[in-house]
Amino acid sequence: MVEFISDPESLTEQLLDLAANKLAKHPEISPVCPELEHIGVFEYLQLTVDSGYKILYRYDKPTDTVFVTAFMRTKQSAEKLLVRFALLT
Repeated sequence: MVEFISDPESLTEQLLDLAANKLAKHPEISPVCPELEHIGVFEYLQLTVDSGYKILYRYDKPTDTVFVTAFMRTKQSAEKLLVRFALLT
């Protein structure tokens, strides 16, 4: 990702701000991630950003807590990311 983005820190800050602002007010605004829904995983929601990125997150309603899992380009595979994440933890 660093190879294609001139200022990755700025992008990260922008995505964090966007996630914090939108999800703090409306954490259930996003649909279930379609890629993960296809394989039977329904816990992850996907907030798509106009600039070609998606934010993958979980929302725990009882504690009213959002857990941001990943910031990804829209062309990246959420399924592959989740498998990689599961294998590393």
